[in-house]
Amino acid sequence: MPSLDLDAFVARTAALVDSSPPTTLRETRTWLVEPFLETLGWAVRAESCVTDRVVDDVRLEYVPTIDSVPGLFLAAESATDSLEESRANALRRAMAWTSVDRAIYTNGRQYLLLAGTTDVEYHALERAALPANESVVADYSRAAVGQRLGRHTRGHVARRLAVERPRLVESIAEGLADDTAQGELYADEFEAAADRFLDQLVVAFTEDGRASPDDATDVSIRFSESTISEDESPSERAIDTDSSADTDLESETDSPDTTGSTDRPGAPARDGDSTRTTADTETDDDKNREREGDEDGEYVVRFFNDRGSIGAIGHSTSAGALVEAADYLLERGLAGVDVPWSPDEGDRTLLNADPTCADGSPMEAPERLSNGLVLETAGDVDERAARVEVLAARAGLRAMLTGDWETE
Repeated sequence: MPSLDLDAFVARTAALVDSSPPTTLRETRTWLVEPFLETLGWAVRAESCVTDRVVDDVRLEYVPTIDSVPGLFLAAESATDSLEESRANALRRAMAWTSVDRAIYTNGRQYLLLAGTTDVEYHALERAALPANESVVADYSRAAVGQRLGRHTRGHVARRLAVERPRLVESIAEGLADDTAQGELYADEFEAAADRFLDQLVVAFTEDGRASPDDATDVSIRFSESTISEDESPSERAIDTDSSADTDLESETDSPDTTGSTDRPGAPARDGDSTRTTADTETDDDKNREREGDEDGEYVVRFFNDRGSIGAIGHSTSAGALVEAADYLLERGLAGVDVPWSPDEGDRTLLNADPTCADGSPMEAPERLSNGLVLETAGDVDERAARVEVLAARAGLRAMLTGDWETE
């Protein structure tokens, strides 16, 4: 694979920023982001590079493609702005949904490099540290991505459908209106139906097109929000401007073990290193592995409102996915529930302020949620699946369960 001229890129952009620093997103894109992509071998001015798209509710400034197959997501902020944890996490979820396994989030000063679709690794680098970490950065080059896209899979279809979704939804809705008497009266319904159809189609091709056992991405999906802290942006926590932080990043990324140890500052983290505490002293993974019929797998939940998909969560166990789903729903309509709460009178208590049932007896497998409430996670996979659906319904949403929910 050809060497990248990252030293020249850093020198040119440093001189430019010193003389006339960019102050807008447009200037940042033109002066810093596009030259970086070109250094990686991407032709940003060609038709093969899609620009300004929204995929799974996340704004993408660039989607370079190879033979019309999206190979990379790039989201950008102005050089005057910090990287946002909410957008980084949205980008990570879009990767899992679409099968696009490489993404870059940058403001031209700092670079968050994400890799994977299930367990997502990330490296946080200052611009000056790019040359010292060429082995990491090269994985986002056109040459490297082209090698991974060499063998056609159903996941390639999912990538294209996801990126072209707005155009396809509009086209399908217009076709339905044209072929229906007074179809313009039902334009909103046609668009909503087309949106749901494309959503399900992307999910179907993504799930059926899982990586082969030889691929590094064949690991469990995790969308733990704690990987990139809500209290600290990636630029505040994982990117430091002093030279010691760059040294930590360089030594960690050059190490053969990049599985996500976070024992010291600057270590690249793997998505799923959750800091959630449980109602007991055991860790989430220890407790999940003890539960019968809850082996490691891919438990994905996608949420819909009347207009279409609004987001997704996932975990390597059904119990973990239930907890992630409850946390997600607490931010979207479930928080107002009175506790202790159960779906119907006489059913097991699902939510309470303490790890006890309504009658005072202890919960079998309590898990503390991010807002302090306790969720009952005991039961088999089918029971947890039903619990996800009833929690979604209580929040006024619909849940689609895919992955290993139906394989147990």
